[in-house]
Amino acid sequence: MSNNTHVISLDEAKQMTHAYQNAQQFQGLTVASMIDKEAYQLVIDQPNCVNIRTYFGLNSEEKLTIVIVGVDANGEDMTDGVLLNRAYLCPEKCPQNSALQYDAI
Repeated sequence: MSNNTHVISLDEAKQMTHAYQNAQQFQGLTVASMIDKEAYQLVIDQPNCVNIRTYFGLNSEEKLTIVIVGVDANGEDMTDGVLLNRAYLCPEKCPQNSALQYDAI
């Protein structure tokens, strides 16, 4: 098990997400991606899966999205296993009230 808890404060999260959302080079791009908990669980429950890796990609509409893959104990992607995408993208599907969004999108 990793010593890195990956947990950050809301202030840190806001600083990072707001910086991305306000950066000129990222205007008009995807703000967030959402994938169902059950889909993540399929990745987590694979034999030998000890971590999850997130790749950035472009979907068929050339919108920024994520690809999720399990990672084994050697740090290798489990590309023969469950891979995830078909994420719900924001701004198309955004939360109504999130501190992580700089402005209502």
